[in-house]
Amino acid sequence: MSNLVLRIIFGALYVFLMVGATVFGHPAFGVLMALLVFLSINELAVLANKVSNQHLFVNPAVFAGVVLYLTFLGSRELSGAAYFIMLLIQWGCLYLTYSQLKRDQTLNFITGTVYLSLPLIGLAIWFMQNEQHNMEYILFYLITIWLYDSMAYLVGKSMGKRPIFPRVSPNKTIEGTVGGAIVTIVVMSALNIYWLELPIQAAVLAPVVIFFAVFGDFVESYMKRKLGVKDSGRILPGHGGILDRIDSIYLSALPYLVILLLV
Repeated sequence: MSNLVLRIIFGALYVFLMVGATVFGHPAFGVLMALLVFLSINELAVLANKVSNQHLFVNPAVFAGVVLYLTFLGSRELSGAAYFIMLLIQWGCLYLTYSQLKRDQTLNFITGTVYLSLPLIGLAIWFMQNEQHNMEYILFYLITIWLYDSMAYLVGKSMGKRPIFPRVSPNKTIEGTVGGAIVTIVVMSALNIYWLELPIQAAVLAPVVIFFAVFGDFVESYMKRKLGVKDSGRILPGHGGILDRIDSIYLSALPYLVILLLV
């Protein structure tokens, strides 16, 4: 089976799971976030050469268990300030993880674990506590990321000439990035007017998602180049690993939630 066919099949399966969990609502969405937390930390442990059972299974299970606990037993109502603090902690962990990235450095693994888990925990809590329009807001978020990825690829393929970060991701161009963002904002504005009907303008939400999703993609590309690997894992044939598949979510989820709660 060709790589393209595998990519289409497993890409469709990923979309089905994400959309399905969103539509089914609580607690399906929280359970999926717990699964993604487990797989993300497990994959990070493999990349960091942390091959003990504690790092490969116990630590991921603990963080996933936190998500399940919050999903089924609830948590305190979180304000916008709480999500902003989570965002600052994540950015601090991002800096500590990637400023001196080494496979065998324990600090990188610890801060990387927090960096990967916080946005997924935040999404699970927010989804549970904000029942009004929570499905529509998550669908808006996911469709924006997926649409931008597709449009940036198509625009970059057709007219892209100048790499935006050649040392990190030479195939991504300025033309693709800007053109993909413009097309995505226009399409998401139309979808919001005629389908999702969110009270917040898509022209406010979509640029925030795109901006941070782009940097999430570059962060993951930088990590792979620094560690000398092509893919973060092999769990999704045609795509690589979980870190490859949801790299845009890690860095864009918390800013998206902060903007929602502010406006």
